[in-house]
Amino acid sequence: MIDKILASERWNALTSNPWLLLGATVVIWGGNTPVIRLAVGEISPMAIVSLRWLIVGAIIMMFLPKSFGEDWKKMRRRPFLLTFMVLVMTASNALVFSAAKYTSGINLSILQGAAPVVVLIGARLFYGMRIGFVRGIGVVLSITGILFLATRGDLSAIFQLSFNMGDIFMLSAVSLYGGYILVLRLRPAISNYSLFCMIAIGSFFFSLPLIGMEYAQGATIWPSFKGFLALLYVAFLTSMLGHIMFMRAVDLLGAGRASQFQNLTPVIGALLSVLFLGEVFAQYHTIALAFVIGGILIAERYAPPG
Repeated sequence: MIDKILASERWNALTSNPWLLLGATVVIWGGNTPVIRLAVGEISPMAIVSLRWLIVGAIIMMFLPKSFGEDWKKMRRRPFLLTFMVLVMTASNALVFSAAKYTSGINLSILQGAAPVVVLIGARLFYGMRIGFVRGIGVVLSITGILFLATRGDLSAIFQLSFNMGDIFMLSAVSLYGGYILVLRLRPAISNYSLFCMIAIGSFFFSLPLIGMEYAQGATIWPSFKGFLALLYVAFLTSMLGHIMFMRAVDLLGAGRASQFQNLTPVIGALLSVLFLGEVFAQYHTIALAFVIGGILIAERYAPPG
């Protein structure tokens, strides 16, 4: 059924404008930050992680593409790769929702924006990709922005090891997600949607030990009404609609041009955190955001061809 929908003229007409798709995607992904902050105390971190993937997995099981069987056979030949991808995705999700308990939505957004730099550094370390002098400057600028944010504008705090636990969780989540992006190039030739189905289903099962430990500690909070709304947003909009629209935009524009729009996600997230959470956008936030985004733009602008 999903194949018929994606191949239909109506679907193609609705999704023929890549800029509209990308604009909607970054707003949805940026809105994820204030949503998970508002969910603190309304649903526990591991509950939202596990229930999120339960909802997504249950829906996609009803709409598996025809190519899924063949794609699964190809991916099954690389069990360690699939296990790594699912494990990293589950762990990064758990860290993001845990981070929301300890840091602001603005911090979450800015640190999320550091993902491209993490991927760039990882590509250098594991694949020997050349960075170059100018791109190196971009990396240094982004790292400086992260440190400026984590120390609230007081870089001397680095030597005092005075960091917010939420910022550490979020930076760890970004690093793990960077690892997920890096291993994508190792996957066999399968469709993006099939891979998303495998990750979603696998992430649910990998999240069960996490919610089990949370429940054993008496820390599980089952969703209140607000928590349930946050869960629906994360499951339907962030996890499903956002990814489907982004994959469609990649088909229309190519991965390189489409990925540039992801740099807007931390900006949108920070602005929505100010608007809906009433957070104060301090001077050090402005400086940190400028360093992170500026560094990413420099690094991507001077990427070597191919």
